[in-house]
Amino acid sequence: MRCANCGNELKAGSLYCDVCGHPVQIVPDYNEFDDYLDNLVGNDDRRTDGQKTAKLVSDRTIRFDEPVREQLHSAGQRNGQKPDRMSQYENKQAQTGKQQSQTKQPCDEKPQSDGQRAKRAQQKKIIIISAVVCAVAIVILIAAITRNVSRSHDNSFDYQVKQAKAAYSAGNINSAVSYYEKALSIESDNTDVRFVLADIYMSKKDYDAALVLYQEIINIDPKSKEAYKKLISIYESKNDYDAIVALRESAKDASVLKLFADYTVSKPQFSKSSGKYGETIELSIDADSDTKIYYSYDSDDPLTRGERYYSPITLDREGTYEITAVAVDDRGIKSEVASAKYEIEFEAPDAPEIDPDGGTFGAQTDITITVPENCKVYYTWDSSDPSAASTEYTAPIPVPEGNNVLSVIAIDQNTGKCSDIYRSRFEFYMN
Repeated sequence: MRCANCGNELKAGSLYCDVCGHPVQIVPDYNEFDDYLDNLVGNDDRRTDGQKTAKLVSDRTIRFDEPVREQLHSAGQRNGQKPDRMSQYENKQAQTGKQQSQTKQPCDEKPQSDGQRAKRAQQKKIIIISAVVCAVAIVILIAAITRNVSRSHDNSFDYQVKQAKAAYSAGNINSAVSYYEKALSIESDNTDVRFVLADIYMSKKDYDAALVLYQEIINIDPKSKEAYKKLISIYESKNDYDAIVALRESAKDASVLKLFADYTVSKPQFSKSSGKYGETIELSIDADSDTKIYYSYDSDDPLTRGERYYSPITLDREGTYEITAVAVDDRGIKSEVASAKYEIEFEAPDAPEIDPDGGTFGAQTDITITVPENCKVYYTWDSSDPSAASTEYTAPIPVPEGNNVLSVIAIDQNTGKCSDIYRSRFEFYMN
């Protein structure tokens, strides 16, 4: 460091120049923040009782407080140097300042106490804490705004779809799926997003996930032909024709049902309609030529609990029959189950016609009986009820001598039904 007056190299720690005696320009440590805080607390003077800070008089001269100046003056005299003009000027200024300070009010000369210094320190501390609190509040506010923006995005359907498209375009399929699923959680009835998401799953061969989405679309829009087409395609690839049939049965719209034309087997048809019959019947079952028919007498599931149909079924016993039948093609596609109910209750044959119809005879007489169709006739002469174990009528019967009762019955050989019993008295006496 050199002297500002003569340029002499100064020794470290020197307060004045060894050559010209010019005082060293001493600049005290300066802290802008301390000045700022002093201004805030209303204090410009940071001097203490024991020392006073140097104040700038001009761009070249520094004014020193009295203790420092006396030290410099003494040091100059010891070195045999006279004070230069600058020193004289400074001494004059110092004396003037001293006189001025002597004319100040007593309150201006009062030194600062420890309490005042502590108060100022406390005020500075409060200001610093306030600044920190404000900074923290600003950070919290920024975080809250960021969180609200993020929450707004989380609840925005359009934002999620936009992000999904961007992720998909960038090749980030998993992120796209996540965004689309988040969009569906916001707008649960949206079918467009489901179609896009299902297509992504199809491209990944995740058919089960795609199936769920297409089924959800159908639940939302039962007339969505595109969703039905997609489901049929998936089931076809898996050879799951039962699922196609079930899907067809769930469809109600006529335009949708046309999509299943190639996956429909006609329901079997019975040769006789349901009803009550008084005789044995032969029942035929017809279906498409390229199908197999299965039927059952007593089950709603003729395919697994019935038998294969080959020829007409004979219903030759009295009772009620509930016939079910189903047709199945080579792909395993089943028709709807057809059913018919038949009640068989055979009619009793008419009673036989007897000629002559009883009476008293004096000569040999033969009795002729008209036998009903499909029947046999049996008779007795002792008034007992005839049965199949009695004498069968095969030819005219001669009236026996005496007083006898003829009992006759006809039995249908197909149904086993019996006619009413005919009874008549015949008397024959030889003259």
